[in-house]
Amino acid sequence: MYTKESAKMASFCSVDELNDAIRTHIYRNKSALTPAAIEVLKVLSRHACKTPGVAYLKLQSIADLIGRHRTTVIRAIKRLVACGIIRKETKFRPVSGGNGANMYVILPADNDDATPQMQPRSTSDKPTETTAAVPKSASETVIPKSVNKLLRNTYSAFKAAAESFVSDRKLTNKLYGIYLAHTSYLKGAYDSETLEEIGREAVRYTFVATKRKHIRNLAGYYNGVLDRMLDRLYETRFDELTRS
Repeated sequence: MYTKESAKMASFCSVDELNDAIRTHIYRNKSALTPAAIEVLKVLSRHACKTPGVAYLKLQSIADLIGRHRTTVIRAIKRLVACGIIRKETKFRPVSGGNGANMYVILPADNDDATPQMQPRSTSDKPTETTAAVPKSASETVIPKSVNKLLRNTYSAFKAAAESFVSDRKLTNKLYGIYLAHTSYLKGAYDSETLEEIGREAVRYTFVATKRKHIRNLAGYYNGVLDRMLDRLYETRFDELTRS
């Protein structure tokens, strides 16, 4: 829905560039940021991979992801805005009305010698050039048949992992749909084989858990397991950048 708009507001050329800015922001503002603010920033970063630097999330979704109250999230976002780390854009539903998911733009870390007036102008020009080129190159290089073949191969491996525990095509398709929903915005940010392995590992973990306890909603349980595994993937990469 907001793909074109987010592309215009993209702040970075790559996820690595985004993570480097996050590291700089936290280092420079460590005395001003609360633990909750840092948690919120990490969640926004993880959901800002498809269009580097731009994330769409509802306040309650952020609260659920970090396990804190909605009011705490609101305060954390205000602090991040005040520190010049993010910019918040409120979106409205054109048809049904009311507020939709907010758009959060993670801002590049200012250079030490940049003036407040000059920095926003220079950073806003760069994303326009890079984001215009990315869709074009992708459409030129990706062949539909190869994409379909890749999806079939991914599904086959996923199906084999699920059916080693249960033969239920409907459930397998539902789990695979959850996997695609979680990883669609991470394409290009992480190696596809890594994401596929995490998806299959989450399947194995889910079904092994059924041997220890009764799980009423396997799809919901898988959704939670996969979400936590992807969180750890992001945190591992973020920690590596922080230590470097």
